[in-house]
Amino acid sequence: MPPVPGVSDSETLPFGGPVSESETFSENAQGDLLLAVADRRWRVRGWKKNLGPEQMRVNVQVRREVAEEHVMGREAAYYVDSFDLYAAKARYSYLKQASIELGVPEEIIKRDLGKLLLKLEGLQEASIQAALAPKNPTPTLSAEDELAALNLLRAPNLIERIEADLTRCGVVGESYNLLAGYLAAVSRKLDQPLAVLIQSSSAAGKSSLMDAVLNLMPEEERIQYSAMTGQSLFYLGETDLQHKILAIAEEEGVRQAAYALKLLQSDGELTIASTGKDEATGNL
Repeated sequence: MPPVPGVSDSETLPFGGPVSESETFSENAQGDLLLAVADRRWRVRGWKKNLGPEQMRVNVQVRREVAEEHVMGREAAYYVDSFDLYAAKARYSYLKQASIELGVPEEIIKRDLGKLLLKLEGLQEASIQAALAPKNPTPTLSAEDELAALNLLRAPNLIERIEADLTRCGVVGESYNLLAGYLAAVSRKLDQPLAVLIQSSSAAGKSSLMDAVLNLMPEEERIQYSAMTGQSLFYLGETDLQHKILAIAEEEGVRQAAYALKLLQSDGELTIASTGKDEATGNL
């Protein structure tokens, strides 16, 4: 890699070596990273916006606490700037100016920046892993719960027990409709699940019937909307609806997305072509 103009070969962030100064990392209510080293106080803002590992653009403030009221004619010494910690030239410019403002040797500022960078890399990696983790992880059943579930599935009067449980939810006289909705809900585990459209006159209890069925389903496998736009289904994650129950309150709320819903039910997937920009070539 060619040398960066204005930066000596020795300008590297130290990642080891004995350091006698104690350091304390913390985070304030605004999410800023704080570092206290001896009489120096660091504050890093905007680090959570760096979602990729290629850059670390942050706003860094450093101030020096002093016991005297005045140091070189000033009550406090501090320096603040926004730059990319991964950019050697910008990093060198920052530590040089901060060294002048605080009256601290450049080696000390350089060492502090190294500590900040290592800490920020760890926090960024944890944030990326958290973002990639499943939004609603499936809970693990205990041995007792798993045995009780298997006993229910093997019960000879399974249908009667399901109808009785649905009746206890407060919906009476709708055993056939409740059972049909329940079967459609549990079919979410199949490759070609069932779909249900509840139709009746106004204020006849459609929402109560749907809620009674949904309340018996795991919360992490239910997705409920009051309405959907025509393009919303196309831009959901690739597996956001896989083996999930999609429930919309009223037909009017999903009228714009009716075409996409029909395709999703018949084909099991949705595809759409949209325009994007190639970052390497600039072509659309």
